[in-house]
Amino acid sequence: MTETPRRRLGTLTALAAATLLAFFVAPNALARDSSVSTANVSDTFRQGFVAYWRSGSGDLPDRLETAVAFWFRFHLVKAGVSALLLAVAVALGVVLWRQVRQRTGGWPARVRLGLSWVSAAALGLFALVALVANVQGAAAPFASLLPMLTSGGADGELAATLAEVRHQADASPSPRHSPALTVMAGDFAVYHAVLATMAAALTCALAVTGVVLWKRSRTSAEGRSRRTTVLAAVSSLLAAAWLVIAFANVTNAVNSQQALARFFAGGW
Repeated sequence: MTETPRRRLGTLTALAAATLLAFFVAPNALARDSSVSTANVSDTFRQGFVAYWRSGSGDLPDRLETAVAFWFRFHLVKAGVSALLLAVAVALGVVLWRQVRQRTGGWPARVRLGLSWVSAAALGLFALVALVANVQGAAAPFASLLPMLTSGGADGELAATLAEVRHQADASPSPRHSPALTVMAGDFAVYHAVLATMAAALTCALAVTGVVLWKRSRTSAEGRSRRTTVLAAVSSLLAAAWLVIAFANVTNAVNSQQALARFFAGGW
């Protein structure tokens, strides 16, 4: 039996809700092990980082390696769920858009459809940003964990360690730098390079989409032309936003030690 639009819409809505729930629940459930989860990864990383810096080696100690490995798995699972959520949001948006274009029913029904489509678009944007962020986190899990060192304040050994890190990061390149700082700067470069690459790809895709929609708006009927023009404008604005993100991250990737110094000084 052919699936009706209403049933298809209901199926996609239920799938979107289930996937959104999985986005918040599944990563920790699937990535955790007997020693590390989201409940204690911050403390584990902080303690491991102090030992790492004190060791004078570029090799991660077991405690730190465990936290980084968990964070990699966590982001990998979350990226997979984000990709699924994005696919469901796009399918839901397509179904709703077709119904909006049909102009069936009175104004209340059409307003509800319009709001539903906007909600699907917002969900898709959320899933896209989450996918980008989690691919970035999986590519450079060590750098992704660094904000946990400074969030919530630091005292004792951690505060003293961060002061040493800041001092070395602020200094000009020197052979006396800790091997740990070299590893962090390298991972920081990867972290920003991955985001710059994805942001550049999205900039190109959105720019092309905007151009196509602008051209289509000139040949569409008046009602459809307004909607297509709005979509073209949104695509262009998003392309500009991702272009700014790409440029900023290229700069940080090329100058990773300076970016690392700014991070430990309170920036990112």
